[in-house]
Amino acid sequence: MLILFLLMGIASFLYFAFLWTTTALSDIWIWLIIGLLHLFLSFLFRKKAKWKRNSLLFRAKVFCLSTYCIFIALFFALSFFLSRYKFGKAENNLDYVLVLGCELEDNRPSQTLKKRLELAANYAEDNPNTRFILVGGRGKYSASAESSVMYHALLRSGISGDRLLMEFYSKNTKEKIQFGLNSIAEWREELYFRDMEVQREKGLNFQDEEYSYIKEDVLEWEDRPPHVGILSSQYQLFHCMAFAKEEQEYYFVTMSAEEPLYLIPHYYTREVLSVLLGRLFHQI
Repeated sequence: MLILFLLMGIASFLYFAFLWTTTALSDIWIWLIIGLLHLFLSFLFRKKAKWKRNSLLFRAKVFCLSTYCIFIALFFALSFFLSRYKFGKAENNLDYVLVLGCELEDNRPSQTLKKRLELAANYAEDNPNTRFILVGGRGKYSASAESSVMYHALLRSGISGDRLLMEFYSKNTKEKIQFGLNSIAEWREELYFRDMEVQREKGLNFQDEEYSYIKEDVLEWEDRPPHVGILSSQYQLFHCMAFAKEEQEYYFVTMSAEEPLYLIPHYYTREVLSVLLGRLFHQI
């Protein structure tokens, strides 16, 4: 166990150094804590303890090893669950797609964000009536909002600006979902009343047979709820849906973008800790 904990500690420090030099992630400090915990465990198991129930060191070793094993089992079980999670059935011609932003690198899309934008661009090309809500504010070390960077990237991909809406103020997953859905409601209402104004200029009213309204942007009093896709990386979809399902007037479908392989350990470690803490404090 001594060798195992020592190697895990060293690996954690090396992974921290790798992330520090190659990414702009703001929460890589967790690998320093993980490394220190493993070094503490290696130091603890370096001390010899007699096989006695009244030995304080022996009890400490049993407690630490049991807690460690339980956490590792829980970590892998949750990681497997998050890696397979999906909600709803994939479909074409969604009314809206909520594209969640993430960290920027030198004010440009990171590798993770590029994967999400690639999926959004491909879906937009195949489904010309779908509109996209780009959510994400300005990060602590970024000059631009995530949504603004996504907007210009999708424009360069050939997506019309009329199909894109930006949300600038969200800072975390919960805010991105809530503010994004609020933006959908406001956009639908704006499009509806804009269409009404066009009809009035034509001299039409609700009673006229020629009167029409935007069918793909029906308001909340229509029978069919808007179909909304939640587009993010696979590791984050469970967290997204935990907040999205609080809104009952939408039909949701998850859309999974791949993560860069070298960031999978970091993303799933961070997400497992976030889910556990969220459950502990009744936040999700």
